[in-house]
Amino acid sequence: MTKEYYRTLGVNEDASQDEIKKAYRKKAKKYHPDSNSDTADEEKFKKINKAYDVLSDEDKRKKYDQFGKQGVEGHAGRGKRRAASNFQDIFEQIFGGGGRRRKRRQQKGANLKIQTRITLEEAYKGVEKTFEVSRKHECEACNGTGAENGDTTTCSNCDGEGRVQKIERTPLGRAQTVQECQECNGTGEIPDEKCSKCSGKGLVEKEEQITVDIPEGVRDGQKVRIERKGNASKKGRPGDLYIFVTVEASKEFERRDSDLFTTLDLGLGDAVLGAEAEIDAPSGTYSVTVPEGAQPGQVLRLSGKGMPGRRGYGDLFVKLDVEIPEDVSEEDEEIFEKHKKEKKTDKSFFETVKDFI
Repeated sequence: MTKEYYRTLGVNEDASQDEIKKAYRKKAKKYHPDSNSDTADEEKFKKINKAYDVLSDEDKRKKYDQFGKQGVEGHAGRGKRRAASNFQDIFEQIFGGGGRRRKRRQQKGANLKIQTRITLEEAYKGVEKTFEVSRKHECEACNGTGAENGDTTTCSNCDGEGRVQKIERTPLGRAQTVQECQECNGTGEIPDEKCSKCSGKGLVEKEEQITVDIPEGVRDGQKVRIERKGNASKKGRPGDLYIFVTVEASKEFERRDSDLFTTLDLGLGDAVLGAEAEIDAPSGTYSVTVPEGAQPGQVLRLSGKGMPGRRGYGDLFVKLDVEIPEDVSEEDEEIFEKHKKEKKTDKSFFETVKDFI
């Protein structure tokens, strides 16, 4: 029966050092705790490291083959330092540097943007929208490696670093820059044979239906972010999806922050005598009491009947627009003439009209 460390790396007991190194590279990439993949497993990763620590050292490997784990337990010194060096080399090939540097070099996938239009009523209540999104996914055939059967070779152009140094001459002297390797697109690996499904890109484009909850109170021009629903990446987590919301202009209401403004048309009689009117707002239908003697341009305020906001609901402001008739009847003319005569008194126009009626 194959010994445990060989099984852990998935190699035969007569495997060469190149085969062991290649197997470790694949396993480490698959189970690394920071890989942001569904297969990440810290315990498995520790076992893989332990197996490679032994099998990559010829002296330790001989003792392990002969005596099992007991033959290699407690050994440190040069062997341990050599194994650490091997780990560093391979981590640089897999992740483009040591464990600490790898996180900084992660590149998430591209963000995607979608425009959508909603009504003021939908903005008040919030609305669920479903979008057909074309986004890049990891190729299932090659697990994102871009290689048929997952077999890759370390890029010779960057020695597995995923980046290359470039020296340029400037007016101030020579400048050294680090750029992504164009041969391997920054992965540090070249497919032995390109995946037939993704043509070696490691990513495939798929149509996907994504349902998004547009929150209540959303403002015109506001963007809603959906994490990890952008394009996938071979070198990091997926990008995000941004929904840019346009709130259509309303014929009845003007919005200012969380407040709403509207106009109520009144006849002259309603303005003089007062009236009850109804306002159909996004939040519901409300009865408005127009006071006696209402003035043109007067504003009534309905607290808490505006739009949802961070600090609660805004207010609804109703501006009164008194319609002055173009054609005046004889009866109306008599009222206005009486008002002219009494204009010098303290009696108001509205009192005059009420007395006459």
